[in-house]
Amino acid sequence: MSSWFGWGSSSSTTNNNNQENTAGEPSNTPSSSTTTTESAGMWGYMKGLLGIESLKVEETGGDDGKKPDPDAEKRKGLFKTLSSFIGKDVTSLVSLPVWVFEPVSFLQVMSEPLQYEDILKKAAKEPNQYLRLAYVAGFQCGLYSTAIRTRKPFNPLLGETFEIVSPRGFKFIAEQVSHHPPIGVSETESDSYILQLETEIHTKFYGNSSEVYLHGINHLDLKPTGEHFSWGHLHTVCHNIIIGSLWLDHHGELEITNHTTGDKCILKFSKCGWLGVGRYQVTGEILDKNNKTRVKLHGHWNDHLKAALVAEDGTVGEDVIIWEARKEVITNRFGFTKFVEEEVNNITPELQLALPKAPYPMGPTDSRLREDRRLLEEGDLDGASKAKYQMEEVQRAQRRDREAKTEEWETKYFKKVDDPTFQYRWKFNGNYWVEREERLKAAKESKETKQDNQ
Repeated sequence: MSSWFGWGSSSSTTNNNNQENTAGEPSNTPSSSTTTTESAGMWGYMKGLLGIESLKVEETGGDDGKKPDPDAEKRKGLFKTLSSFIGKDVTSLVSLPVWVFEPVSFLQVMSEPLQYEDILKKAAKEPNQYLRLAYVAGFQCGLYSTAIRTRKPFNPLLGETFEIVSPRGFKFIAEQVSHHPPIGVSETESDSYILQLETEIHTKFYGNSSEVYLHGINHLDLKPTGEHFSWGHLHTVCHNIIIGSLWLDHHGELEITNHTTGDKCILKFSKCGWLGVGRYQVTGEILDKNNKTRVKLHGHWNDHLKAALVAEDGTVGEDVIIWEARKEVITNRFGFTKFVEEEVNNITPELQLALPKAPYPMGPTDSRLREDRRLLEEGDLDGASKAKYQMEEVQRAQRRDREAKTEEWETKYFKKVDDPTFQYRWKFNGNYWVEREERLKAAKESKETKQDNQ
């Protein structure tokens, strides 16, 4: 999931205009960058403020510190813009320069855990109910193992969608259903499961770090067993936004509940301590409906999760690897895995025909077709900055028009409905896939008509 909230280290500029916009950030007309003198002065102030003139951190989980940071001066200048927002939620208060972004949107990031969707298929086939829950716990490690990049994804436009129809046998659809607060909802379906993810993003800026609080309820239905699971989110901290090597830490406690059997998993992600102590560590246990421990779990969320069954007499069995991270050599300059390159950002000729489109910069469309995303991917930072600004202006105009007509935004594919257990659920109406087939059918008929007329 990239850093769902990272801050990045590629050029555009920023100003202090705090005007709201419905694309997730205030108006940011391209402007000149902070001068070297201003950056140096602010840099000195920041070091003095944090008392780190002579601090040397040996291990933070980021880069080894030996490589020069090409964006060091830009990051120093960034503090001038962010300093007035210390202690505040900066999700939509401040406009960030394009160089802190990566060429994906948050909706695309929501799909990245599906690199490990095979573990959900294993859960669906597992005869032991406690190990099924262990596999769902393993998926959580896979989910957070993908959220290590430190650039910021683009905020989706209101109503933006993103799809994947994967050769692995699943289809994924996401929609940005709210702007304030920013909420994205997705549903993935295969022959084995239905997975629904919800992310409502809130942040708090602390100077050299930013803490991210994700709200929302995630749901999983295993088709062969008829079981329903749910869980929430961890907290994430992005460290060294201004000074040092950027790195992310996921920490907190996840409770995964099997609502069919009454079993639950308590999974604890350790907070990284001083000099990296405890980083990546995960421990947990699976309890039956009578709160008796049935499985012990331990591992590292960036590498593996092991499970050991607990016998009736309390004897702990041998460890079994439930989930293991893929050892992939990353060659993409943005740090994207092959899954992101091939299934998240890639556009094939057939996919080009299947995706929903709107005249640029009207939007919303599929995230792959965003002009700012495409230009950033190509390295055109000035063009990406201008495209982002134009899209935001259109969104602001659309919002003003709705306000003048006293109209509320209506979601297209996901509807929020009351639920006796969870208070609410996002219900997918299935219309996206119907419309997709209609687009492909129309494209095929158009091609055949052209061939007949030749």
